[in-house]
Amino acid sequence: MKKTAILAMFAALSAAATATESAMRDSLARWEQQMSEFRAAQKVATTDEQRAAIKIPDGRDVAAELWRSISKKTGEREEWVRPTNAERMKGAVDERKMVPVYEFDQAWAAPAVAWFINHPEAFAELFKGRPRRVSYYANALLESLNRTHYSSPAVANCCAKLSESQSVRVYEILQKIYNRNQDLGARAGAALAMSIMLSNPTISGAEGSAAMARSKQLYFLRQAVRIAPENAMFGNRTLSEAVIEMSYVLRNLSVGCVPPQLTLTDTEGKEAIFPVANKPNLIFFWSPEEQMGLNVVQKQHQLAEQFPGLVFCPITVHAEREGWLAKLKELGIVANAYMDDAANSNGRAYRVAQLPTAVLVGADSRILFIGYPGLPLQTALDTLFANSRKQAPRVIVDDQAPALQPGSQPTTTVSSSDEAPALRDMPEDF
Repeated sequence: MKKTAILAMFAALSAAATATESAMRDSLARWEQQMSEFRAAQKVATTDEQRAAIKIPDGRDVAAELWRSISKKTGEREEWVRPTNAERMKGAVDERKMVPVYEFDQAWAAPAVAWFINHPEAFAELFKGRPRRVSYYANALLESLNRTHYSSPAVANCCAKLSESQSVRVYEILQKIYNRNQDLGARAGAALAMSIMLSNPTISGAEGSAAMARSKQLYFLRQAVRIAPENAMFGNRTLSEAVIEMSYVLRNLSVGCVPPQLTLTDTEGKEAIFPVANKPNLIFFWSPEEQMGLNVVQKQHQLAEQFPGLVFCPITVHAEREGWLAKLKELGIVANAYMDDAANSNGRAYRVAQLPTAVLVGADSRILFIGYPGLPLQTALDTLFANSRKQAPRVIVDDQAPALQPGSQPTTTVSSSDEAPALRDMPEDF
């Protein structure tokens, strides 16, 4: 091949790469423009009504353009592939396979990968409710972060979102960012994210002991403060603000801590204070609109039978009193129900981020468990009442996923009328 032909070929390849990267940056610039206009409108609004009328951009149009710019298949590579749990039940084992490589695997695509991690709802709507596609591509994006983008400064922008996960895999990716990224903002964000994730029993349990997990939490929190650049951000707030918040959680809402005192109103308008001293308490933030919490509250008499002496305190948040009373009556819940105040000060004091949230407090007034009421809570209750527990059907069951994880199926409902970008080079079995 002549030299001129070779040079022409490389020039063509370079132009193609530049074009796709340029399209990505154009899409991200469009998003920044939309957010800038939103913030400007919020700033000039003079009343709460005016601010409420200003809709924050949902990113759906940007997501479609951005996905087109990074989703082209560029080749294949051989790697170990782990089967799903269903496949393992059928005897499948890890094996080496040829898997697709996409443009988002390339280093220049890191800002787009970070954007999609930060906007899972917009990402889900690209596929019109096809969960296998969502799962496939979400896992591919997460794997690109693990394989390539962990070293990019752009990942500093998605550490806050990653900290919401309960996945050990995500925790390990954050470790990789912290240990191998040269950007101090990214390292500080990863350190703070790991400190936050270690509050989850699934993550802290992998550390061997509660003491070791707490020690690491404090270590990563200090590291985040020590190495963070001035004015570093963590999600939509400064890293310093996020560190202060995490310090509050470690001091008041971690296993072994004495939680804040609650003042609540029951169905008759009487005030009560929890946790009740010298007794085990199960403080339970819930809503009649979600099924898991409703199941537990409706079976609270079984809790009393199974765990004698347990003080059960179900608390609804974000409720209007008359509507709350009517809903409880409709559900047949007429006693032992409590309501937060209008400002939801108790829910805020306990940093309730999802419903339901359970807090098990021992007779010594220290937290034994805090989080989603699944199997870990049942285990904590069984341990606490090991000598006095009556045999009865379990009330706390692990029958729902606590939160959307990277690579899992989002709960966003997608309208069939929504337009999505054309998908390219999707594996044929999808």
